[in-house]
Amino acid sequence: MQIREATLQDKQRWNAFVEAEGGSFFHYFEWKTIYEGNKWRYIPLLLETDTNEIIGIFPLVRIKGFLQSTLLSLPDGASGGFVVKKSLMQVEKDQAIQMFLSYIDQKCSKGCSTFHLKENLSLEDIATSQPMELLVKNGFKPRMYTEVQLPCTYRLALTASFENDIWFGLWGKYLRNHVRKSQKQGVYVREDTNLQYHDDVINMVLSLYKKFDQTPPTKEEIMLRLTTFKENTKVFIAFLNETPIAFLLCYYYRSSVCYASKMGYTTPARENYTTVLLFSEAIGDACENGYQFFEFGTTETTTLAHWKEQFKPTKIPLRTYEKTYSPLRTFLWKTPALIRWMFKNKQYLWNNRRTLLRKSIMKYKSGDRFL
Repeated sequence: MQIREATLQDKQRWNAFVEAEGGSFFHYFEWKTIYEGNKWRYIPLLLETDTNEIIGIFPLVRIKGFLQSTLLSLPDGASGGFVVKKSLMQVEKDQAIQMFLSYIDQKCSKGCSTFHLKENLSLEDIATSQPMELLVKNGFKPRMYTEVQLPCTYRLALTASFENDIWFGLWGKYLRNHVRKSQKQGVYVREDTNLQYHDDVINMVLSLYKKFDQTPPTKEEIMLRLTTFKENTKVFIAFLNETPIAFLLCYYYRSSVCYASKMGYTTPARENYTTVLLFSEAIGDACENGYQFFEFGTTETTTLAHWKEQFKPTKIPLRTYEKTYSPLRTFLWKTPALIRWMFKNKQYLWNNRRTLLRKSIMKYKSGDRFL
């Protein structure tokens, strides 16, 4: 077996492997276009036999900082990490993963502070709470919130009959009433098949980043996310008085999963229950088109988790890991962001100083195994 970086000539074989072996939408080779458009380095590692049969893939992204870099697999979506051939024996899978990890340490980690890794997810992961032993042996520390099971994603099993099985059979009156209220107040949803409203989508995305005081993506990057997977993408737009007030971007993959990737909205959308209407329409559309699952994207806060749980999906905790290559570079990488967060949350830190101190002491005593 040999490892190399995949090229554009490998794209079709790579994507076919993703489809056949249970990779996520974020494993598709086309993400190279989006990440490199953001000035990041995309490293699509390919493990194959001497006869060029693909055994595994492991896409990475290297993000450069001022004095150091960090590795991620992957920045977007709820899944990342390696995907290996399902038919391999467990010892062969472990060997393949070890080859990937050794290659990354030798060829990709120079000048890096940390390596952040998400495991590729499946519904089988619901019952698995233990970290992957092979990753721990290679210096990775699990980064899991054990009490509240965050971060996580949610998956809703779909059927051909949205109205009978989901609208009436699964969802409660509270959710249905909010959808009806939105419709009664004049909000309606249309699919933007030709990206006619892309300027409105871009402005909503930028306003949300500004609202939460985060560094926004460029307009070019947002357009790349809308157009790179044109055949696998739908953009649902919510209108009020013919004015776009919210949108939902969905990706479709493996002919079975609809992934709700991004949502943006204006103030009138919050006032008119538009977000639940958007998700209801997208879920109904996925049912109508024969998809088996609707995935709600990455969830990192309890507030967002509670909002998504009203749709009655299944919760799947994310298993993420971090490996430190250089404590000094890691310090240089994390400190500026930590200082900015502390400055913005001075009152929170003061009000919760005793609890935070106690958690810090417990975290230190546990060896920083879990957050």
